Amino acid sequence: MRRSLLLLSALVPLTGCAYSVQGEPVAEPLPPLAIATPRKTAGVDPCSLVTEKDLKPLGTLKFKPVPRTELANSCLFTLNEGPYVMVAVPYRSFDESKKSQKDGREVETSKHATWLSCSRPSSDKDMVCTATIAVTRDESLLVAIGMGGDATESQASRALEPIRQEALKRMPSA
Repeated sequence: MRRSLLLLSALVPLTGCAYSVQGEPVAEPLPPLAIATPRKTAGVDPCSLVTEKDLKPLGTLKFKPVPRTELANSCLFTLNEGPYVMVAVPYRSFDESKKSQKDGREVETSKHATWLSCSRPSSDKDMVCTATIAVTRDESLLVAIGMGGDATESQASRALEPIRQEALKRMPSA
C-alpha cells in the first residue's frame, strides 16, 4: 500500500504536464461597436444623402453635386462661399479609420460610433474634418468637410455635425 501511494504521488504531478490543448488559438472577439440602427449601403446614392437645405448654413451650391472618381461611391458638394462637403458610402470600416487616422477621436452621431479626424496639412491648405460613421461592423458612411481661410478645427467639426446627422438619417435601415 505504501509503495502504491509513493508511486501515485510521483505520477500525479506529471499528468498535468502530459495534457495538450487541441486546435488553434481563437482571436479575442472585437469590442462592441455602437450602431443604433444598422444601415444598408448597397445601391445607396451618396449624392442623395445631403441636400441644399443641409448645406444652407455654409452657403449655396456652386455646381450640381457630382460623383467623384478619386474615391469610389462618393459625391462632392462645392459651395460658392468656399467650403465643400464629400459623402461616400459604403466606406471602409470604423476600425480601419481609427487605425489609419491616429489623430482622430471617437464621438457619436445619432447613437452610431463615429471616428472624427480633423487636420490642416499646412497653413496654405484647407481645414478638413472627416467623420467615419459605423453603419455595420465592416462598413461606414463617410462625411467630410473642407473649409479654407482661417477656419479652425472646432468650426469645421461643428459645421460637419448636422450634415453627418442628416446624411445618416437618409440611409435606409438594413
